[in-house]
Formats: sequence, structure tokens, C-alpha cells
Amino acid sequence: MEDTSARPIDGPLNSLNKQFHDQLLIVTGSTRQRLDNGSIPVVVRLDSRIVLAKGRSRSVFTINDTYYHQLKALAHIPLFLFLSALNGNTSEREKNQVMTALSDIRTDENFTAADLSPIQDAVQTLVNSSEWPLMEYVAVRKFNRTLQPAFQSLIALAAKDEAEQTLKALHDIDNKLNDPYLSQQCFYVVCAGHQPRYKLLGKQMFERWIFEKTKSHEEVERRVLYGESLESVDAARELVVTRLVNELIGEAFLNSPLSMNQDVLGQAGELAVEAVFRE
Repeated sequence: MEDTSARPIDGPLNSLNKQFHDQLLIVTGSTRQRLDNGSIPVVVRLDSRIVLAKGRSRSVFTINDTYYHQLKALAHIPLFLFLSALNGNTSEREKNQVMTALSDIRTDENFTAADLSPIQDAVQTLVNSSEWPLMEYVAVRKFNRTLQPAFQSLIALAAKDEAEQTLKALHDIDNKLNDPYLSQQCFYVVCAGHQPRYKLLGKQMFERWIFEKTKSHEEVERRVLYGESLESVDAARELVVTRLVNELIGEAFLNSPLSMNQDVLGQAGELAVEAVFRE
């Protein structure tokens, strides 16, 4: 991506603009130092984990463990059968594989009969159908009424497990910080994919956690950050550095520490778009 920070290249504003960016780098560096020395902890939701970054130390808490991934694998079984049929790989072998796996999982102490019943019923209906070996998109739609409750049941179990594990990790982090002031300084970052739907539950848990402690929607907006396509703890910490610098500028010039969290040009752009199309 092109760096435009040095623009304009020529003219009397070039030098001033460069000096502005130099000063901004100094403020950014001093802000980063506050994270480096542990004054501002950062809690990061990343892949299957939550990571507490305090200074140079890292504490890792597993959120999505074996049980969660078993639930995902169970949800994939009807999709496996469907895709196998589409690819022409349908035989008694696939059917027996699935039924054996479902039988074996019943002995897992993590699952109750009620947990497994919807997916077992859905798969049984699918493999017993005379249309299964010739499955097509039109045919699979007939099984929606059977498959949807199974998916919804597994999703509900996965969401409950993740919420419970996240809340436990947040309590453990509070205990590890062992300092109410540090807890109040803590920022929470969700490292997610390129679409806002990814890791939404983690974001909701962070928001509820802060609100329960502060009863302040402004604190929630301040301290919970969603980073699309962030892939590391260091990238999450840099996002917090940017947020803190923006707060400083926003409070000084726009009367609110949150004012820089929005696209000011985009908001003014609504009027500009209307104007240019009327010309």
C-alpha cells in the first residue's frame, strides 16, 4: 500500500507535514513504551486462545479446547456426506465411517445423550435416504428441517462452552494482574478475520466484562478493539498504541477521546457525495 504520509512532496507545506509526522512518531513511541513497561496490559483473543500481554510477559489461556473442536467436527459430518455425494465418493465405507464415529463419541464423558441426539438423528435420516448416494443441492434441501436443529444444537453447545471458558480466563487474568488499577487500564483486542462475524462472541464477552465492571458504555467503546485480519499479539498491541494516540488527539481537538474512532472524512463525505451528484 502506498505511503502518503510524506505528501505533499513539494511546496511550503511539505516540511511542516514532515515535522508533524516526526512529532507523531515521538508521541507514538512514548505511548508504546507504556505498553512495553507493563503500565497498560493488553488482553488478546487470538485463534483458540486468549493471551495476556503485560510488558514483555505473556500468559496464555486456552479457550477452544478439545470439546469445542469435537463439536465442530460433529457439525461437519452432514457436510462430509453431502460433499462426498457431490464428488461421487459414496459407498458403504463412508456411511460406516460416520456411524462408527457417532457410536464411539457416545462414550465420551463430555457429551450427554441429549447433546448427541439431534446430530445422530440428522445423520441417520441422511444416510438411510435412498437419495443419499445421488445427493444434489435440490435433494439436500429436503433435509433442512432435520439438519438445521442439529446444527443449531451444536452451535449452542459451542457458544456456551466458549463463553464459559472466556469468563474463566478473564477472572484468571484479573487474579494474575492482582491490581485494580492495572485492570482499569487494560485494553481488549479481538484478532479476527476479514469479516466482522469472526470472533464476534469473543468481542461480546469482552464488552460485557468491561460493562459489568464499569457500567459505562464509553469505557466499553474505548477499551474493546476489533482488529480485522490481525494475526499476532504484537499487531494487537500496535492497534492499542494507535487507539491511545488517537484518544490524545481527539480529546484535544474534537472534544472527545472517542472522536477519532470514526471516519471523519467519511461522515463529511455524505454531504460531498450529495453535492457532486447534484452538480
